[in-house]
Amino acid sequence: MSTITVLLTRRHWNPVSWGIRWAMPRSRFAFALSSHAIVVGPDKCFEATMLHGVRGVDRAVALARQTVVRELCFSVPDAQAGLRWAQEQAEKKVPYDWRGAFGLSLAPGRDWAEDDRYFCYEFAAAVLKAAGRPMFANLSHVGEIALLAVAP
Repeated sequence: MSTITVLLTRRHWNPVSWGIRWAMPRSRFAFALSSHAIVVGPDKCFEATMLHGVRGVDRAVALARQTVVRELCFSVPDAQAGLRWAQEQAEKKVPYDWRGAFGLSLAPGRDWAEDDRYFCYEFAAAVLKAAGRPMFANLSHVGEIALLAVAP
C-alpha cells in the first residue's frame, strides 16, 4: 500500500471561503473546518479551483494565503496511478464544477455530478478512486465531512 495526502484548507477573512464553510456545515451549529481540498504529490499539488479548474502547481502556490486545518493521509493500492490521473486532468484543463459545488450546498441529496468537471472535494475523492480506493458510490456528494469520516 502507498499513501495519498489530502490537505483540507481555508482562508481567513475571505468571504468565499466563509460562504463555503457556512453552506457545508459540520452540524447546524458549527461551520465546516475547511473550504478547500488539495491533493499533495511528490512534485506538485493538484486541486480544482474556482478560477483555474483542475490544475497542478507547486505546493507554495497551492497553499498561498491558505491555512491547513487537516492533513489526511489515505492508504491506497496505487498512489502513482492516482497522481497520474490527477496530472492528466490538469493537462486537459478540466473546468471547475460550479453546479456540483453549489448543488451540494443547496440540495445535497440530488446528484449534481458532471463527468467532465470537478469541485475540490469531488476531485480529491476522484484521485483516491483512481489510486484504487473507491470509497464513495457518488463523488458529487463528497464534502469535508465525507472525507473526514473515512478511515485513512
